[in-house]
Amino acid sequence: MSIQYFEHQISKLTETMATGLPGPVAHTGMAPAHRNRLINNSKGPEFARKSSVLIILFPDEQGEINTAFIKRVEYDGVHSGQVAFPGGQFEKTDIDLTATALREAEEEVGVKAASVTVIGKLSDLFVPPSNFIISPVLAKCLFRPEFIPDGKEVAEVFTVPMKHFLNPQFTGEYDITYKNGEVIRIPGYYFNQYLIWGATAMILNELLQLAKDAGIIRNE
Repeated sequence: MSIQYFEHQISKLTETMATGLPGPVAHTGMAPAHRNRLINNSKGPEFARKSSVLIILFPDEQGEINTAFIKRVEYDGVHSGQVAFPGGQFEKTDIDLTATALREAEEEVGVKAASVTVIGKLSDLFVPPSNFIISPVLAKCLFRPEFIPDGKEVAEVFTVPMKHFLNPQFTGEYDITYKNGEVIRIPGYYFNQYLIWGATAMILNELLQLAKDAGIIRNE
């Protein structure tokens, strides 16, 4: 019964997606205040590299939708230690950006492409600090995948019920400190000790808006 409930929710989500994506409106709701400055200082999205992430939707024991995030390892880069969806840069061997998302998910967290079904894509998002255009790919899995993080890129994998993010207790504005010592205030979501912000929060916000419009998640 739980799988049928999950499938019903996914069906409603895909129907809502087919009517149109909220895109920039949803992105803006979780955009850092300094994003426009970063865009103005960049060459622009037309010069950005292509990338993709995989948003894996799977049921818990009650059939409620859950998804997975990674925490990146610490490294000498702009996204060091941040929370993200599994994903990475488009390679010439990839047929398209969906193939990129599936390949990266297998490389980073061990989820086989054959175990998931792609159900659609969300709106592209330009990320000025790393000069990437991210294409988010949505996929469903009828069971909780066995996540095997690649220790070179992924420090942790954690999963979250989608409805968690509707609780106002876990969303707000928070101070973060960049490596150069600059402190900025950013909107984001919290789950346990994990802060989800930046591009990942913007992408997540579009998914949550679609889920709310579909009536499949609501505050308890």
